[in-house]
This record gives sequence, C-alpha cells and structure tokens, in this order.
Amino acid sequence: MAELRLDPLTDRLISYAPERAKRPHEIGERAPKLADDPSGCPFCPGREDALAPATLVLVKTGLGVRFERESGDERERSWLVKSIPNKYPAFSRDDAIRAGGELRKAPGYHEVLIDTPRHDGDPWKLSLEELQLILLAVRERLRQLEREPEITYAAYGKNQGPHAGGSLRHPHSHIFASSITPPLLKTEAEKLRGGSCLICSWADEELSGPRGVISTGSFAAICPWASREPYELMIFPRSHRRRFTNLGDPEILELASMLSAVFKALQRILGEPSFNLIIHSKPRDVEDFHWHIELIPRILMPMVSEVGLGVYVNTMLPEQSAEKLREAIKEL
Repeated sequence: MAELRLDPLTDRLISYAPERAKRPHEIGERAPKLADDPSGCPFCPGREDALAPATLVLVKTGLGVRFERESGDERERSWLVKSIPNKYPAFSRDDAIRAGGELRKAPGYHEVLIDTPRHDGDPWKLSLEELQLILLAVRERLRQLEREPEITYAAYGKNQGPHAGGSLRHPHSHIFASSITPPLLKTEAEKLRGGSCLICSWADEELSGPRGVISTGSFAAICPWASREPYELMIFPRSHRRRFTNLGDPEILELASMLSAVFKALQRILGEPSFNLIIHSKPRDVEDFHWHIELIPRILMPMVSEVGLGVYVNTMLPEQSAEKLREAIKEL
C-alpha cells in the first residue's frame, strides 16, 4: 500500500511505494558515463584562451583569496575557480517575457562556474579547502548579480553526473540570474516568513527526529518529510537567515565541512551518484525567506504521474534514507 504525503512547503504530492523498487528492469543505463579523457576538455588549465573572458576569477594570495574579472585577450592562468558566460545560455540579456499579451524585456544571466582546475574533482573527492573556495566564489558572484538593478533573483545550481543533466566530465556548475522570480520561490516565500517559518520549525523538530541527518552549530541537514527521491536532502541555517550571500567566512567554512560529509556519504551509499543541487535564496521582490539548499539524487526514472500530474513516486521513505545517511557519515 502506498503512503501519500503533501509537501507543506511547495504543496507537491508524493506517493511512497517501496514495492515499486522490486519491479523487473529490462532497460539498462539511462545515460552513458561521461568521458574521463581530459585531452579535449575545454575547462582544463592551458585552454583559457579558447574561453570567453571570465566574469569572476578566484586566485589564491598569501593573505587569502582575491577576485578578478578578465577582459579582452588577457587570461588568468593561476585560477582556482572561475565563472564564464555560458556558450549555450538558458537566460540572456536579450530575454523577453510575454504575459497578458504584452511583450517586455526580461534580461538575465547564465554562467558556467568551473569548480576546480582538476578534471577528476568530483564533489566527494574535493578537499575541504577546495569546497570552501567554490562557496566563496559562488557567494561573490551572486552578490555581484544581486546588485544589478534589473535582477530580482540569482541562484547557484549543479548538475552532477549524466542522470542529472551533466554534459561534461570536468566539474562545473551554474550561476543563474533573472529579472523574473521563479513562481516556486514565491510559493516557498509564503511559508518562510519569520514568526511562522516552516524551516525554522524543522530546525527544532526534524533534526532530533528520524529524518535528521547531520548538524553543526549553524547548519542542519534533513531528509524532507515529503522527499521526491531516495536520499534527498535539505540543508539550511538553523537560525532564520534570508540570503546565502550574507554568510560570513567562518560560516562558509562550516557549510563546506557539512557538504563534504554529505557528498562522501552519498558516494559511500550510491557509488558515483548523479544529483542536482540548488540554492534557494531570498528574491528581491518577496518580503521574507529562509535560504536553503536542496540536494536531489537522480535514482528513479520520471513517471507519467510526475510529468503529467505533478505527483512524484518515491520508493524509499525519508526516514529510511536518513538512517542510511547517518550510518554512512559515522563511517567516514
């Protein structure tokens, strides 16, 4: 018998049907593995001249890090993280939106963040310092985009692996910004107001319960009560914080440590997991918010109920996912 759960944050309906995991499968891999050969990789060091000028380059200095911006034909060779315009953007400066018969400009940005010079730098292989540098670069570039007067929302996301939409082996992720706030974020904002914030209540209730996974002084990770996939995680600050971009450097390091543990636990359980990771932070045109990270492993094939009805079918209860993740973290 399936158990239905309604997500209190998004109003998504989830059907939990563990018996479906026992179905016979005649179809093998859904997607090929990404090529490991770095010889033709456009993101590896030494090929900087073939890329567009970076909007942000993180370089290490004796006192810490500095951020640069490339222009013309000059390229920084000692980069550790860099963001470049996406050659195949989903959002651009020329975007427009049609609403109610009226067409108006809706400019945006879509950039590729090259996570590391390492071609084999999967998230679970990265050092704590490497993860920290990625988060510092993300925070800085999102801050820059949030200052653009026409931008109402800026986001960071990662497609890890072929089942999650990854198209190149070299570790990279995405920076998005738009003058249109996604409707999902507005829906969430209604449930994340201070005083009645759902995530604030989860920080108190969920962390000590069967869906709690890991916590630090500032952050918590849980398997949401209405998870869409096995091992889905939500990571959030334990206090009410509106924007990821307001994190201080010590908090960035603390978050990097938590992400490192989560990535390694997923790898221990799933091998080389494919997953999507997205940061939800406060849009400019909403009153309040509680920023958070959603990490969604891509294990199950989409069904017609999901595509056509918006009803997700999950084969593992989040309580079981959280238990396995806690065990994997203890073994690290």
